[in-house]
Amino acid sequence: MPDGLQQYPTKNIVLILSKLPEFLRESMMRSRLEELAAMDSKTREVFIDSILIGLILAEEDALRKVIRTWLIVVSRLESNKVVTIFTACMNIYKKNPNLCERDYFTILFEVYQSLDENQRTILRDCLVEVVFNQHLSKQILRTVPEKVRLELGLR
Repeated sequence: MPDGLQQYPTKNIVLILSKLPEFLRESMMRSRLEELAAMDSKTREVFIDSILIGLILAEEDALRKVIRTWLIVVSRLESNKVVTIFTACMNIYKKNPNLCERDYFTILFEVYQSLDENQRTILRDCLVEVVFNQHLSKQILRTVPEKVRLELGLR
């Protein structure tokens, strides 16, 4: 494991977070997301990569709870912070478009669809901004599953 990942141990973080009361999980995620948005881009990507490793190991119920809280918290951040976080996620996705094939991506999409309209709109608008600010955005869009593109209004 690279040194940067040792700094962000995430193997059991999803399970730990899922067992916390919602208000505490939200508070902890909000502070970590604020920190994430303030990191330099390389550190942000290493941090997100380490989270993705933890997601692979997570049980579905725990993952659903944590992803739901994460999306809700992200939707409440300032839009510039959401764009910063989504840009890091997009950079990771560009390196590995197979992320869409992971179980957690399906859960992420299902949970996104279950959010209220205002939260989905905030998240969608920030994601669309990030996608269209990427070099070769049309090639990136082609790698996103059609169901996701349609839901996000990306044709």
